[in-house]
Amino acid sequence: MIGFKVFLFFAVLSAAFAFRRQSVAAQGRLMCGSMPAKGVLVKLFDEDDGPDPDDMLDSGYTDVDGRFNLSGDTVEFTNIDPELRVYHSCNNYVNKSQKMRTLIILLLAFLSMAYSSIIAEQHTGIQSYRVKGRLRCGDKPAAQVRVKLVDDDFGPDPDDDLDSGYTDDNGYFDLAGDTTELTTIDPHLKIYHDCDDGLIPCQRRWKFELPNHYITSGRTPKKVLDIGEWNLQAKMPDESHDCVH
Repeated sequence: MIGFKVFLFFAVLSAAFAFRRQSVAAQGRLMCGSMPAKGVLVKLFDEDDGPDPDDMLDSGYTDVDGRFNLSGDTVEFTNIDPELRVYHSCNNYVNKSQKMRTLIILLLAFLSMAYSSIIAEQHTGIQSYRVKGRLRCGDKPAAQVRVKLVDDDFGPDPDDDLDSGYTDDNGYFDLAGDTTELTTIDPHLKIYHDCDDGLIPCQRRWKFELPNHYITSGRTPKKVLDIGEWNLQAKMPDESHDCVH
């Protein structure tokens, strides 16, 4: 569930051929709702397959403003597979001991989350939601990217589209909509894009569950979830390709 803001900037990756030293750097800021997430453990790895253990390139903690800056290098025969791992307790209301959760961001994903209450509020009847943010592809705004706000339904009941549209010339989007359900809706944001997709058919699809804390009873949303800025060059763990959307 999105409950934790992450603003990651751009990875720098050096590569050549044969055994060579390669380096990567990542910086960003972490938020838990509207508050800086200070003292959060962050690690930068080169993820290796098979018996070869992952190489930790750098690690540290966010400062009082939630900011971090990691960099490191390693020697590999093939291109390294950089991965950022964030260990946090934001929005961790399942366990009173605040057991640390692990957030894995492949290739320095932009992930944004927002604060949720300890006990999720329940809703019935007409419910509405609003979400906004900005998308980039590298250092350029991701314009005309398809975005959809849906109520994710299980079983034979099809998902309800609350709103859909495209990012503007600066990569911004703002979606809002409502639906009627007997139980609390399950809001999700879907993003369909071709950033760094090469010649692969169809679009890359990102799908994120949004926090119930921002659901409003009624047709007009009283809250807005700002997911911040995401770099679509990132590779998300559960992303897929979608031709029909």
